[in-house]
Amino acid sequence: MIAKKRKLNKRQRKLAEDSLQFVKPSIATFVKRNPDLRASIARVDLYSVASQAVCMAAFTYDPKKSKATTYFGSAIRHALYREVLNQQKQDGRYITTDRIIDPVPNNSRTRQEMRALRALRLLSIYDRALLEDRLIEQVTLEQLGEEQAIDPRTVSKRVRAAIDKLRSVETDLP
Repeated sequence: MIAKKRKLNKRQRKLAEDSLQFVKPSIATFVKRNPDLRASIARVDLYSVASQAVCMAAFTYDPKKSKATTYFGSAIRHALYREVLNQQKQDGRYITTDRIIDPVPNNSRTRQEMRALRALRLLSIYDRALLEDRLIEQVTLEQLGEEQAIDPRTVSKRVRAAIDKLRSVETDLP
């Protein structure tokens, strides 16, 4: 599907230029948090993908609803995940689900917390990213829908499905 070409107005262009400061830290965090994706990441031009994500997010950004760092950071992260997934599809490989969420074991964690961390590792990378955005970073359904170019009700269904998957995986753990 060919994307519709749109031009940024002056305010949006200025916002996009100012928001380019979020690109390098977002890329560094993405690479650091996804060590299992290094092979696919190496074949993707992360800076170009992130810059395009900033420009697209400038169209829909509303300063009344969220902070720029949150909005543009999550837009960059989602664009990078999508691009890496497309690269892996082209490579014929699949995303591994054994990415380390908490590499340093912590003895102060309760048994329930450890079960939850193990259950999170078993979810797909996209379900984890969606749950992180919605539940931890508290990005609204409307913002997630705008980022993914889908209806907020669809995002809500995906969030509920990811939570249901998490619950079923957690109950299946020993």
